[in-house]
Amino acid sequence: MANLKDDEIRRIVNRATMFQKFYGASFQQSVNKLEEQYPHLFEITDSLNLQRSFVIEALLEHQGIPVEEPMVLEAGFNNAEVVGFSSGDLNPETLKELRAHIEYHFNTVGELKHRNNKTSWKAMPKGLARFISSQNSPEVGFELSGNALKISAKQSMKTVNKFYLPSLGGLFGGFMMFAGTVMGKMGSDEVAGMIGFMVILGITFLYTRVIYKQKKKRKSHLGDLVEQLQQILKRRQKVGGLHSDKISIPDNEYDGVDEIEIKDTKKVSTD
Repeated sequence: MANLKDDEIRRIVNRATMFQKFYGASFQQSVNKLEEQYPHLFEITDSLNLQRSFVIEALLEHQGIPVEEPMVLEAGFNNAEVVGFSSGDLNPETLKELRAHIEYHFNTVGELKHRNNKTSWKAMPKGLARFISSQNSPEVGFELSGNALKISAKQSMKTVNKFYLPSLGGLFGGFMMFAGTVMGKMGSDEVAGMIGFMVILGITFLYTRVIYKQKKKRKSHLGDLVEQLQQILKRRQKVGGLHSDKISIPDNEYDGVDEIEIKDTKKVSTD
């Protein structure tokens, strides 16, 4: 029997409540090791009328689900792309959660398109956001690749790159001041000119570094998104596996049989 702290229980209850409100339906309930490990937690959630399968999902998420680290691809100066791989299928309930998480991440609504073995989400912002490349460019794709599901997230970096323009202006102004100092056109102000050149060069360098960090941060957020999508797929698959080992059969169809344990679907036993 494992113990959970009060704040951990609250966090799990909040997530399970969100799952139940979001999905509206769950896998068939069945007793498993998690329910036996955390009886106190399930006593609380039962009293709140939370379905146990949603509580199990929240508990698995709390325990942590390891996934492969996404890869940042070289997509040119104006774009960023991150790719990750996961297992699991895109059933309607899972896709609904994935879409909600993507739109929350980018803070914009989007449109889903299905084509053969690929499902893609494209941002469809409204108002002034339509004219901002960082808002109207995000794309997320899910594509079956062998036995794995490939997840790719793309976003334009053009909006961030535009902030490099003041740096170019600063460099040009500093170069002109340096050239004037070297050619002796500043007369007795040569020392002041060199100091001014160094100050402009330093400010330009610091400003460019800040913009570069913002661009790197934007790419890092894309990586976080892909990793979170991997965890959602893994969690949904894991919970589905916990609840897929039993099939209930009505008594009026097979007399004397209430429940069949399915251990190997490839074997059929006859008397």
